[in-house]
Amino acid sequence: MAILERVPAVLSLSDPRATNTELSGGKGANLAKLVSAGLPVPDGFCVTTAVYEELTDDEEISAMIDDLEATDPIDTERLRERATRLRDTIRAKELPEDVQESIEVQLKSGVSYVARSSATAEDLPTASFAGQHSTVLDVSSLADVTDAVLDCMASLFTDRAVSYRARNEIAHEVVSMCVVVQEMIDADASGVLFTADPLTGKRTVASIDASTGLGEAVVSGTVTAENVRVDRESGEILEYRAGVSGDDGSDLVGANEPTGDLENGDVPNTESDRVLTNEQVTTIVAYGEGIERSFGSPQDIEWSIADGQFWMLQTRPITTLSPLPEPRPDDDALHVYYSWNHRQGMTEVMPPLVVDYWSRTMDVLFDRFGSDPEAGLSSATAGGMVYIDVTPLLQSDRLAPYLLEGLNDFDRQAIAPLEEIRERRGDEFAQTSVLRGTSLLQTLSTVGKVAPVVGRTLGSILRGLVGRSYEEVPRRARQWADATAEEMIREVRSGDSEAERLRIALEKNDEFSWKAMEVALKLWNVYFYRAALRRLCPGADDEFEALERGLRENVTTTMMIELGDVTDIARDNPDVERALKEGRSLDEIREVAGGEEFTAAFENFLDEYGFRAPAEIEFSRPRYHEDPSPLLGTVQAKLETGDPGDHRTHVERLETETERAITRLERQANRERFGSIRRRLVRPFALRYRSYLSMREVTKYALSQLLDETRRQVLAAGEKLEREGRLEDVNDVWLYDFDELLFELTNPDTPTDVDLDARRAEQFHHQQLRAPRVITSDGEIPRGGIASTIDTDGLVGIPTASGAAEGQARVIEEPSDATLETEEILVAPHTDPGWTPLFLNAAGLVTNVGGKMTHGSIVAREYGIPSVVVAGATEQIETGQRIRVDGNRGVVELLED
Repeated sequence: MAILERVPAVLSLSDPRATNTELSGGKGANLAKLVSAGLPVPDGFCVTTAVYEELTDDEEISAMIDDLEATDPIDTERLRERATRLRDTIRAKELPEDVQESIEVQLKSGVSYVARSSATAEDLPTASFAGQHSTVLDVSSLADVTDAVLDCMASLFTDRAVSYRARNEIAHEVVSMCVVVQEMIDADASGVLFTADPLTGKRTVASIDASTGLGEAVVSGTVTAENVRVDRESGEILEYRAGVSGDDGSDLVGANEPTGDLENGDVPNTESDRVLTNEQVTTIVAYGEGIERSFGSPQDIEWSIADGQFWMLQTRPITTLSPLPEPRPDDDALHVYYSWNHRQGMTEVMPPLVVDYWSRTMDVLFDRFGSDPEAGLSSATAGGMVYIDVTPLLQSDRLAPYLLEGLNDFDRQAIAPLEEIRERRGDEFAQTSVLRGTSLLQTLSTVGKVAPVVGRTLGSILRGLVGRSYEEVPRRARQWADATAEEMIREVRSGDSEAERLRIALEKNDEFSWKAMEVALKLWNVYFYRAALRRLCPGADDEFEALERGLRENVTTTMMIELGDVTDIARDNPDVERALKEGRSLDEIREVAGGEEFTAAFENFLDEYGFRAPAEIEFSRPRYHEDPSPLLGTVQAKLETGDPGDHRTHVERLETETERAITRLERQANRERFGSIRRRLVRPFALRYRSYLSMREVTKYALSQLLDETRRQVLAAGEKLEREGRLEDVNDVWLYDFDELLFELTNPDTPTDVDLDARRAEQFHHQQLRAPRVITSDGEIPRGGIASTIDTDGLVGIPTASGAAEGQARVIEEPSDATLETEEILVAPHTDPGWTPLFLNAAGLVTNVGGKMTHGSIVAREYGIPSVVVAGATEQIETGQRIRVDGNRGVVELLED
């Protein structure tokens, strides 16, 4: 037994070596830590992972594990068959005699034991594996215990454990199993304590589930336990909810009902009718406080009470909580954070380097506007997302309405939770100030920075009222974007080292943010002309939306038109069309008849737009010039059902509809008071409105070019570190923040102590969570809801582009490897300019997040397709399902499964 000669087969839980996860697994190591901290834990021992390694150290089992690893996780039937064979093979083994002797020494006569699986990949901060492995109750003889140990070790390959590992990208071969054998507690009451509220995320509220007898019924869900919610700071019982179970303790009869008043915290004095007394509740919460401090994070703790004695049976991190925004506030008051990612309509988790990039950008921008970094607007990060501390705005009766109104067009779903937390917990808010200090000098300094920009914006509005200079706005805006990006990229490339080029890229992003702010303020022209037109023609909302369609000079619309032109070239060359439909590569297409013409046009398109990509602000993702396959897929899909020139015909039709809408607005204005004057103003104002609308995407268009260059420089730095042997994979460079990466580049002999493996696992864990759009400093996620009076069985959301369309849904989470057939309805988590090619074929759009002024909604209106934002749309709608998108009412009807 070579392995057992080096590592102990059996360890007491009181042995310091038992705290090693590699020996005792997650559950065993945590129990050993509880013992070392002096907490009441039933006596027991670990049959260490060395025993499992010895049992499975043969060619047959190794081959079976390799087969399991090679099985597609989607092939559940084959996965189940191979897992079953593995379990049966391990169960058929026998524990070595010396291991059985070591176990026998630990057993006490007349004592019942429980055997619990303890895998090396469970009870971790990023993966709990709760309930995935076996527990065997009430064993006493050596034979029963050894059988239970083998059952637990074999349970490393239960169907659910195998599936869980596949979902969490944990290799089967790297996981091992220990078995914890403990004295079984004949419990009077048992349950689970969560040291943070698992429903709301609030870290200051503990939640206890309790029932009489053994805790297995609570954990397995065969009884509805009593639930107690406790304010950890005051010790007050906020709510006591009675449990319900069947006569045999195994059937769920119904939902539990509160026995206390949740609104005012009243709890009846009938402790005899409850599982836990108030004193016991206080004691359990106190144990939880100590355990959470020891482990450094909120814990899920199993406990029992026997003859008045408390026992801690298990503890694991609560892995479903959204991380708290960092840095943590210095005060004890409540802070409220709003997700900048949701505001951008991009809710995917970003790697540390990208998070750091945008967090820095926000803070520099706030600083330029004079915000106090200690008490004003500031950024924070959590779970691969960037958040803004909006407490200074929310706590102000004057500023809060501006914040909420400003969200109406971009992220209306955020308004309800922000209003709800302000109303319910506003008296707990930190008292902050938006601007740095209150002195006259500081105020004048801030005004001095902003006034010139505002002045130029007002000047542009006044100049636009006379002459025809407005006609040049879209062209000049694009020229500005290209020239600004070109100049900044040239400066980035002027750096004489990887580190220097990265530093310049950071500086240029800060510089660009301010320039973009000035350009964005010119869009006040849009709001000015929209307000003016509404005054001239009250109640004509449908006509106003028609004005937003067919903006051929908008950079994203231009991109779609030019991709349509490329498609027509393929359509004119049958061999090219055939090659595209067969999914051939660009190099292969070049060799067929007409291939040179097509590939030249396609490469010209990439020269113009290759810096773009889906989820553009997440610049760790490849750009189109790196992976053009999504564009080729769009061309292929368009060839299936489209007609030559229909992309241009479509825009021309929208322009015709716009002209008719202007005519109708003129007629309506003419019917109002001072009609002749009103009518003469409608057309010039409408044309100016459309002209300024056409420039609204140029800042992101320019930014995307700068992000593409920043991506190039980050990858160049990663390639350098990979060549020097300091990175295993160039893409691991995204796991640093910028300071760490710059340190690595400039200090080759002093590597950082960054644990890249831990960061990779943490990022994957964050991808499994649903990031909240609003979260407080104590972890609460206010839900809020959008009230609706619409009577429908469909999904009610927010209308963002009018019209209606019916067709088959195509749910696309990641557009890089997806195509959309003509007349299908695109259902996506969000969209940005990188998704634009898919709009060539879309009949309608449904997104999880967004608002009237987010990219997808804007393009939907420009392209004349209906759009609705529905929370959780990608989870409630399935590909192939026939749906109807009603962009007038904000409803998605599910017509057919």
